[in-house]
Amino acid sequence: MSKASLVSNAKENIDLVLEPIKGGDAITEAGILELVAASQYTDLHVQKANIKNAVAELNDVLKPLQAGKTGREVRYQILERRNASVTVTVDSDAMTATAEITTALGGKHLSAKAILNAAQESGVKKGFIKEELVALAQKAAKEPAGTVVSSQIALGKMPINGQDARIKHLVQSAQARILKPKKREDGSVDMRDLGDIICVKIGDPLVQKVPLSQGKRGYKVTAEPLEPTPGNDIEMKCGEGTELSPKNGNILISKKVGLPKVIENGMEVDEVYKIKNVDVSTGHIIFEGSVIIDGDVSEGMKVTATGDITVGGFVESAILKAGGDITISGGIIGRKQDLETRQVTEVQMSVNINAKGNIYAKHCQYAEIYCDGDVRIENQLMHSIVDTGGKLWVGNEEKADGKLIGGFIKAVSSVHAGIVGATAGSNTLVHFERKLNTLREQLDDIETRLKNDSDKTNELKSATTKLKALPKDKANPEMLTKVVATYQFHAKRMGELLQEKQTLEQAIQDYMAKVYVEATEKLYHGVELTIGDFSDRSKREYGPSKMLFKDRKIHIEPIVHS
Repeated sequence: MSKASLVSNAKENIDLVLEPIKGGDAITEAGILELVAASQYTDLHVQKANIKNAVAELNDVLKPLQAGKTGREVRYQILERRNASVTVTVDSDAMTATAEITTALGGKHLSAKAILNAAQESGVKKGFIKEELVALAQKAAKEPAGTVVSSQIALGKMPINGQDARIKHLVQSAQARILKPKKREDGSVDMRDLGDIICVKIGDPLVQKVPLSQGKRGYKVTAEPLEPTPGNDIEMKCGEGTELSPKNGNILISKKVGLPKVIENGMEVDEVYKIKNVDVSTGHIIFEGSVIIDGDVSEGMKVTATGDITVGGFVESAILKAGGDITISGGIIGRKQDLETRQVTEVQMSVNINAKGNIYAKHCQYAEIYCDGDVRIENQLMHSIVDTGGKLWVGNEEKADGKLIGGFIKAVSSVHAGIVGATAGSNTLVHFERKLNTLREQLDDIETRLKNDSDKTNELKSATTKLKALPKDKANPEMLTKVVATYQFHAKRMGELLQEKQTLEQAIQDYMAKVYVEATEKLYHGVELTIGDFSDRSKREYGPSKMLFKDRKIHIEPIVHS
């Protein structure tokens, strides 16, 4: 029978050597593959076409031979050593590059340096991850011959956009100071000690503008730069009593002794009047500027200021009116009212707090509060009338965890508290009418103008018809032209007003869907929410909930914490 053997050639590849001998079992392709599998060359690439050719040639040599006779040797290379190969792919946005290695078939493995060179030839120039290059080379060397391994070997870097310019306060406003009262040596706080730091002197720095930054440039793996977006600039505003520092144009300084007050992108300094208490011995206070009261405002007293009013103690059955913010470190206490036989809206409260800005107090009961900004009561708001141009927040700065019990609340944006309502005997009314009334007044005005224009167009249309009907000898083309032009003007304005009306009607619907009452802990029965013409009240106790308007109804929905 013929003999088969595997022999290394000059290129260190493997030849199949066949010695033809007529007779015995035939040599087949399958038999040669078994010979390869049993050899030490299993890692090499098998050239199956050459095996087929070798077997065919062997059979051709054997055909003319007589039994037992040998023919010429048949020799074919059937096993080839192949080095590991690498393909580098750059993704579509050129932010990553991946190397895919086909491991060696009896040949040489790739080094990390070779992978790096291949990547560079493929256009990868930046962002190489050295550890990944080394790890990929080591992994490919350990994997079975002819397998494919891949890894991300380069990463681009996204640009870091610049930061916006911002205003940094260098002094505390009265409200910020009172919300962080002075600590005593034993660690407790003195709620009445407002200290001297509220007042500033001439030349004191108030705010600093921190300029915008340009950001940091990024890059693609192809080394193409990625430009950052610079931050947005802001203009620092010099409020009354302030000026830019002659030494640093980004710092605002005080021009006078007074009370610093935060305004948008700046600060102003009010004249300040400071007093220990307001009572019958001091009389009422009326001041052009801001007023600081270290202690209490007693029953029956009035304090009026064009700026802020800051109270270190309590306000009891008194009247405060400010052109800015009102900050009360203690509580607002009015005389208890009989609310079992009367609605809270019918009661004249003994304490009245009115501010153009925001209002803050620790707690409040039996009071009437009005402001154009936000109202924040830290602990508890009971049986009071509140009308705020922003939101009502009962709780600490981070979470609305206080109690809102009874009273009549009118807000513009939202109402927040930990507990809203009470277990028995206290109806809590919440209306969102201030902004709705304004929007509806605008709508009424549009409808009035629409009616006027409609009446005018009807008159002009009738006049046009009459002018056109005149006989030629009495026709007045000039008058007809004027009437038609006036008619067209009013008709066009009617179209514009109809569009305005549609926009305003949609704004009303959007607003009604946006406002809500939030109880972060419990919502008790007897909480009545009114939004426009829609009203409903809670009839049982709920967990954390929101009351809101949706699908032409007042709904109570659970608050689900993720």
